[in-house]
Amino acid sequence: MSGTEKTHHINLAKHWMITIGIFLIVQLLFIAVDGTFLEPNINDSDHLFARIGRSILDAKLFTEWITPYSYPFFNMAMTIHAIAILIQAVQDMMSSMFFGKNRTR
Repeated sequence: MSGTEKTHHINLAKHWMITIGIFLIVQLLFIAVDGTFLEPNINDSDHLFARIGRSILDAKLFTEWITPYSYPFFNMAMTIHAIAILIQAVQDMMSSMFFGKNRTR
C-alpha cells in the first residue's frame, strides 16, 4: 500500500468516525429532550412555510411509520440524517470500487 492510499484510508476512517459520532450525539440529545418541556415549539402561524412544515410533520411517515420519538420533528431530522449518511456511504463505496488504487485526495 503506498503512502497516498494509506493516507486516503486514514482520512476516510476519520471522516466516518466523525460522521457516526455526530449522528450518535444528536440521537442522544433527541432521547434526552423527547417528551420533556425542552421540545422546540413549532410555529403554527398561517404562513406558507409553517403550513408546509406542519403538513410534512403530520404525514404518516413521521407519525406512524418512523416513530422512535414521540415528537415528529425529531423523527424527520433522524430520517434525513440517516438518508444523508447512506448516500455518503454509497458514494464512498462507489468511488472506492471504480477508482480504487488510482484515487488520491
